[in-house]
Amino acid sequence: MASTTLNAISLPQNAQPTVGASLQALWVAGKNLTVALWQVAFGANTVQTSTRFEEAEELRTYAASFQRTDPNFASDLFAAADRHEGL
Repeated sequence: MASTTLNAISLPQNAQPTVGASLQALWVAGKNLTVALWQVAFGANTVQTSTRFEEAEELRTYAASFQRTDPNFASDLFAAADRHEGL
């Protein structure tokens, strides 16, 4: 005959969240969600657009970091930057 023992793990009484703490956390999460949605809907558009030249230069800088370790990949990135700039 086999027997199985199940040990229940319980938190100490002072580590368990109270109803008040849970409601407060819910209130804060709701407030943060409301603020985020408000900023998305009505906030100022702070996204700065880049020109094709700036984007190509960023890609060339990234490609230069691979020049020593993976020259073929770097060449592909340089070519992609040239194509992007020429569009």
